[in-house]
Formats: sequence, C-alpha cells, structure tokens
Amino acid sequence: MENNGSTVTQQTGSAIDQVSQGAKLVADRTNEFVQSGARKVGRGIQSKMKDLDVGTNTVPDAFRGAPKFISPTVHAWLDAAVTTYFLGLGAWYAMRGKRRPAKAAFVNAGMVAGVSILTDYHGTGNKPISFKLHGTLDAVQATTAGLGPKLHGFSGKPAATFFYAQAVNELAVIACTDWDAGMPDRLRP
Repeated sequence: MENNGSTVTQQTGSAIDQVSQGAKLVADRTNEFVQSGARKVGRGIQSKMKDLDVGTNTVPDAFRGAPKFISPTVHAWLDAAVTTYFLGLGAWYAMRGKRRPAKAAFVNAGMVAGVSILTDYHGTGNKPISFKLHGTLDAVQATTAGLGPKLHGFSGKPAATFFYAQAVNELAVIACTDWDAGMPDRLRP
C-alpha cells in the first residue's frame, strides 16, 4: 500500500511539474506577444504623430487667438491649486470608501504636481520641461481628468462631475495662458 501511495504522490508531483512548465510557457509566449504588439502600436502612433506634425508647442499655439491674461507665475499658482484640489478630492473620496474616484483624483494630483515640479516657468533653463511643453502636458492632464470617470468606472456617478468640470477649467487655463512669456527670449516668436 505504501508503494501505491508513493506512486500516486510521484504522479501528482509529475503532473504538477508539467502544468507548471506549461503555464510558464504560456506566460512567456503571452509576454512576447504583448511586447511585440506594444512595439507595433508604439511605432504606429509615432508614425501618425509625425504625419500630424504634432510637437511640444502644438497645443499652446492652437489657442493663439484667445486673450492671454494668465502669466507664468499665475499659472504656477494655479497648478498648485489644482494639485491641492485633486489631493483634497482624493482624500474626500478615500475617507468615504470610494476607491475609484479617489484613485482618479490622486492620479491627476500626481500628474499636475510632477509636471509642475519639473517645469521651467520663467525660461531660465534650470528645469527640464519648457513652459510651452507644460502647456501640451496640461492638455494631456485635462484629457486624463475628463476620461478618468470612464477609465476608473464611475462615469455615471455624481463624482464624475468634479473631473469633467476640472477638465473644462484646464482647457480654459490653457487657452488664456501666455505661453510665450515663459520662454527664453531667444525662443519667443
């Protein structure tokens, strides 16, 4: 009887090893497939972006006709206010157990804070993100805020209104900011 139990144990171990090896092979193949697909998608996006002639100045320059009453300094303060807004919103929803809106708010707060910390608001060359590139990244953040409710699964809920309103507000700020004022003199039009 011990022999029979030992044989069953060996067969079980062998079956587990085979399943484990098969699972590893499937995981490796899936990973290769996903990576190659991601590379193809990335190349496709780069190709389309080249065709569109989209650059770091594209978004700010699209609003050239709008009145420009927001200076780089005021814009920096607005960025701090938006970061605080999203941090507060995230904390509010987190305390109420609303994980999805909290996560979306914290993502937006992180985006605004991260870009702000790295932005050269006054064209001194001390930071890696130019003020005009900041304007383009603001458009990305506005898109993230506007799509946040859908991406995080709360688009039909009242919480979505806070994200949609901030996305519209961000577009107004982009339109009314004097992006050229934050650029070094040699790069101003």
